[in-house]
Parts: sequence; structure tokens; C-alpha cells
Amino acid sequence: MWSALFLGDESYARNSWYYALLDGFRDYCERGNNPHRSYMDILMGTNSFRDIEKKFELEDKARGYINGGIAQLEFPNAFLLPQGRCCENILFSILKHYWAKERNVMVISNGLFDTTKANVAVNGFEGINLFMPDIFADFEISKIDTYNSFRGNINIAEFKNILATDNKRVALINLTMTNNTGAGQPVSLANVRETKKLCNKYNIPLWIDASRIAENAAFIKRYEREYKDASIPEILKLIFEEADGFHTSLKKALCNMGGFMCFKHKGLFDLRYPGIGNEMKKLQVLTYGNDSYGALSGRDIAAATLSLYESISEEYLYPRIELTKYLAIGLANKDIPVILPPGGHAVYIDLNKMFPSRPWNDFIGLGLCTELLKRYGIRSCELGYFAWEIDRYLDKHGKLPERMPPNLLRLAIPANVYHKDHMDYVIESLDELNRDKKSIPAFEITRGKDNELRHFIAGVKPKI
Repeated sequence: MWSALFLGDESYARNSWYYALLDGFRDYCERGNNPHRSYMDILMGTNSFRDIEKKFELEDKARGYINGGIAQLEFPNAFLLPQGRCCENILFSILKHYWAKERNVMVISNGLFDTTKANVAVNGFEGINLFMPDIFADFEISKIDTYNSFRGNINIAEFKNILATDNKRVALINLTMTNNTGAGQPVSLANVRETKKLCNKYNIPLWIDASRIAENAAFIKRYEREYKDASIPEILKLIFEEADGFHTSLKKALCNMGGFMCFKHKGLFDLRYPGIGNEMKKLQVLTYGNDSYGALSGRDIAAATLSLYESISEEYLYPRIELTKYLAIGLANKDIPVILPPGGHAVYIDLNKMFPSRPWNDFIGLGLCTELLKRYGIRSCELGYFAWEIDRYLDKHGKLPERMPPNLLRLAIPANVYHKDHMDYVIESLDELNRDKKSIPAFEITRGKDNELRHFIAGVKPKI
């Protein structure tokens, strides 16, 4: 990635790395064990984008993911953007026009990420999370190395119930892989396939939030027995074969910055929403600049291309998963209630179990976040009742939700930064704080209560 940065092409209208990135995503989505690695032409000295563009055009025209040549201009289906939420913004702000005459249209998910949930809501859709019944149930530490029930799956039974009565009000199925809102737990390939069968039956597109799909593929290889001998690229190919489209945050794939979104030419998404690619392209150019740079520098595009290959290496993925597991087990052994089995990028603390006597409107996750940062310099993220905006739900409906959402604190682990000594420090710090948890203050909101994604920008302070 560093070598690619030095070869960034800052041409405005088109640049060599744009084509290498598009072909890189073909490798990522479709070619499995047979990648073309077009980026090597640039690294080895073929710096003319015309040579790379010609190769890209000759392979295919209109096709599956990522139309080639003129077809990408006539039937755009691949979009380079600054980050994942920009993809979500374009996706749902365009999609809403296809449902302008309908009310209470749903986007169903195994667990909408917070930015996805906000973009769904602000564009008038109803986001529905169908968690597995056992998603936050107790799990034996001794089984972590040998068993995973893929608790990040979408709940097929509940999905069928909705489809039986309200399938005509479902705009999209969004599978988040891994399920970040569901404590980063993975989705099985069997669940993806079962979901796709139901989608095909009811003519509903299957969309994947692929921001952490490489870790998800690693879990499939390790715990879904029929794929134990498959490579990560082959597993990714199998997953993307089932999808009609996807978006991803390249920041989750070792990259400095970037987002990407595409859908299959004449796939279910494309057919269900005719002309949507051109509408997406218009908004992309209007808001983020030329389609070949998507508000990114040429250096960022170069790094993003290489990240597609480096982030799916088993030499990178499994040590990362093991470090996350090490932190989770260490905290659990200190009687800190973490969600098990752990996911691949973060460990999640169950705030309701850690603070069983605190009322929901104490927003105790904010207190824990603040004390971790103030006392120990550890940054964490509340993904609980404050982020889920339970107070706003109460104001709107006059009651709490029948099913309260998860009340979690996330300890995300940046890739290639920390090692076990850092995790030991986090474990000891949280152990000390847990033994002094009566001192952790409740919090109240002082400004920005009704802002979308308020947990990024709202003001809060400890209750006196």
C-alpha cells in the first residue's frame, strides 16, 4: 500500500488507479482464486491509464458487477466514494423516489449499522433488525476455538413472518457482514443463501454491507465445515454470487479513506429499480466530484486498490481475530460481561449485565466511555440506549420499545496497531474500573438531542 501511494495518479477526469481499482473489485467479488491483479501493470511501470483502460474494456462490456468500458458510462453500476456512509446516502436517497407513493416501507436487516440506520430513517424508510434469538445469550468460553453458531445471522423465522404478510412493503434486505450492531458476530454462508432464496421468491433485492466481510469469510472458513478447505477469496466469491449489490467502507480494509458501491448488471436490484444507476451517478457527480475519483486523491485510490488484496490475507485476518479473542477472554475471566463468542474487530460489553440496577435513561454507557478515557486513555464507543435514541422513541410513541435494542459498549481494535501488551492494559484497566463502578456517573443530553447520528455530535454532561 505504501509503494502504491507513491505512484498515485492525480489526473482529474480519469486516472490509471481508477481502472485498477475497478478491476481489483472484480478480483475481490468474482474471481476467487484466479485474480488478474491489474495493479501490477502500474507497479511494474505501465503508468499509462490508456493501456490499463484498454485491457479493462476488452475483457467485458455489460456484465455482472462493474460494467466495463463504455457500458460503465451507459449503464453505471460501480461508484467510488469517500466512505461507507456516503454510499448509504446515495443508495437510500435515490431509492426513496421509487417508493414515493408508498408509506411504511421497510429495509430489513440482521443488524443495521448506525450510519445505515440513520440514512434509512432520514429517507423515510423503516429499519427493521431481525436478530437471532440467542444473539446475546451466554456462551461457554471453552467452545470459542471449536464452535460458532453464527449469531450474526438474520432471523429467518421472523423474516418469513414479515414476508408472509408485508412482502410488498420491503424495499431491500441489508445483510451486514459481520453484524457490527450484533456485537460483530458473523453471518454463515448458509444463512446468506437461505436469505437469497426468500428474496428471489418475493422479488426483493439482497444487498450486503461488506465493510467487514473479510473477517466474516475467515469465520466461515474456520467454523462452517464445508468451507474449511476453501480460500478466503473463494468464500468471498460465493458470498457475492448470492448478493444483488453491496457497499463497503474501505477504511475497514486497511485503507486510509474510501467507500465503494456496486450492483449486478441486470441483477434483481437493477431490474427492480430500472435506471437507478444513472440516478446514482448524477448524485455522485453532483456531491462528490468526478466519478473516477469520488472525492478521493489518487494516492487514496492507489492504497484502496492494494487494500483489497492485503485485507483478505489469512496472515493478516487470523492474527487479528486471535487478538480480539484474547481481549474478550481476558475480560470475561475478570467477570466483565462481554458478548461471546467474540467477532473479528471488536469486543462488546453488555452494559445491562455490568450495571443491572441502572435505569435506561442513565445512559451509563456514556459514563463508562468517559471514565475509560479520563482515567486510562482508552477510547471506546457507546452503542447502547443513547446511540439507539431510546428517549426519542419514548417521546414519539409514548412508551419504550417492546424489544429494547442492545445496550453495548464497543472496544474496537484498529488493525495493525496494537498487540497483546496493549490488550493486557485494557483488561486490567476495565477490571479496576469494574470494581469501582458505583462511581461511574449517569449522563444527560445538553444539546443536539434530535440530531441524526447524534452520538457523533450531541453534547452531554454528567448528572449531578
